[in-house]
Amino acid sequence: MERQSGGASKDGAVETERRRVLITGCSSGFGLLTAVQAAGSGFDVVATVRNPVRADALRRALDARGLDAKIDTLDVTDSEHIRRIADRYEPIDVLVNNAGILINGSFADLSERELRDVFETNYFGAVALTRAVAGPMLRRRRGRIINVASLAGSVGYPYCSAYAASKAALIAFTQSIRVELAPFGIDVVSVEPGFHKTQIIGSNARPADRFDDPDSPLASYGRSSLRALAGDLLPWAGSPEKVARRIVRLMSVRRPRTRYVLGTDARLAAAFRWLGLAGAMERLFIRRIERAHRRTP
Repeated sequence: MERQSGGASKDGAVETERRRVLITGCSSGFGLLTAVQAAGSGFDVVATVRNPVRADALRRALDARGLDAKIDTLDVTDSEHIRRIADRYEPIDVLVNNAGILINGSFADLSERELRDVFETNYFGAVALTRAVAGPMLRRRRGRIINVASLAGSVGYPYCSAYAASKAALIAFTQSIRVELAPFGIDVVSVEPGFHKTQIIGSNARPADRFDDPDSPLASYGRSSLRALAGDLLPWAGSPEKVARRIVRLMSVRRPRTRYVLGTDARLAAAFRWLGLAGAMERLFIRRIERAHRRTP
């Protein structure tokens, strides 16, 4: 068990103990940026990565700003990893469940293993780590849990069904335990970014094994549709740095809301739903998919 105090200020007064933040999925994207922003804001940061080989970018980002954070290995699908991290860094004041993977492909072309892999990381891993960290928070009657979900959990992008369903589950989990934990002074928040330029559309994403299967009636639609939709969304892609700054603010804001929808496309989608136009948005998706497929040579 480790804990770091803030030390003494320049005038000799003893500073209060820094709040400890545990962040998962810090090798790139929102996780890396949030770890750096949180360290720069004075938090005692524990930044975890699944593969220690991929921690170099985080170290460089911290060094470039003269910041320090504890970097450790955590595979959220491994119960022993979770137990070790929770015990080593107790007490944890803020947990940010950010680790996530994306496997593209039609629901019919995803194998059961691929479906389960997405859920094990994006949903069950977050639940398991939350359970491990929540015990000490309950005893201390304070804490904050921030779950990084996605607009996909509300909209359900085509050919990303496993990812969308896992994020929808994470949003529902957030809403349920927020009520359970509120009497104990523990806040639970869901952050739901839209399309942003992060590695969830890069090295953390991969196609399903059957993505290029010529015998699949859906595979060719999936390939053309994903290219078209990515092209449509790219001009709307938000800055991941803004999402990281919002997450860091949520670590200490009083009375946070349950859900934070971030990004221009996410806000437009929310407005469509509020106006009762979800069906129109669905029809736009379908027409775009059909048009993209017709244009594919």
